[in-house]
Amino acid sequence: MMQKKIATALALVALVVTGVATSASAAAQVDRVDGPFMTVVPVAFADNPAGVELMFAECDFVQRVVKPDGTAVETQHCRLAGPFVEFPGSPPTQAFNPPPGPCLWFSDYAQLTTGEVVWAESVKLTVTPSGNVNVTTRYPALPLDC
Repeated sequence: MMQKKIATALALVALVVTGVATSASAAAQVDRVDGPFMTVVPVAFADNPAGVELMFAECDFVQRVVKPDGTAVETQHCRLAGPFVEFPGSPPTQAFNPPPGPCLWFSDYAQLTTGEVVWAESVKLTVTPSGNVNVTTRYPALPLDC
């Protein structure tokens, strides 16, 4: 009886170790596109049909990490540029952090590498009065239909 318990325990340990080794071997894929490249960012809420004031920003890079489950996270750093006629906004007087949500940002990485429009599941955006722009976006394994 004791030998059966030991054999069962060893079999369970082997399964756990195999599962850990398999998941550890499925590494994330990382890619980066260096700038400069331009994007458009909201800098304030506004009384216009879009509900936001927009400006161009020049980005240093966008980095994409695709996890083994197919979800992805992108990070990028930019600086406000302009104002331009198309987007005559101005830097915020205090840090601007619009609320996160789906379909509010599309991937600069996808635009630059494939030309596709891939919508983010969530975006964390900070625009500072000094003009720095930091963006972290999350993407589901299957593209959103926005």
